[in-house]
Amino acid sequence: MDSEAAWQAKRAELLRQIERVRPDTEAYSKVRPETPPGLEREVQHGRISPPAERQPFGRWLVTQKDRDGWIGDLARAAAADRSFPRSGDPEAVRAHLRAQMAEGDMFAAVDDAEVDWLSY
Repeated sequence: MDSEAAWQAKRAELLRQIERVRPDTEAYSKVRPETPPGLEREVQHGRISPPAERQPFGRWLVTQKDRDGWIGDLARAAAADRSFPRSGDPEAVRAHLRAQMAEGDMFAAVDDAEVDWLSY
């Protein structure tokens, strides 16, 4: 197995493990902390915008509809969905996707989009 395939398999397994933990439990907060590790340091050094200056995740995601790949697919679906949480954070988007019984690929797209959003 080449390194890319091994990385993809490891990522897929980690995502499956994370999705098995319910978001309303204490175990979830241990798996997915409120503030991503290193975020405060990145803000202090001016590498990313602090959360107060960043537009809401849902609104940012809708602006990504011209992108290719999963994030673009998710953004186009979000733009077409009147009930999409445009003022929501990534967790609100995940909750909306769970309520809509979305496929697992959409949750992976939210994870990737969240990383991109945090880098702005």
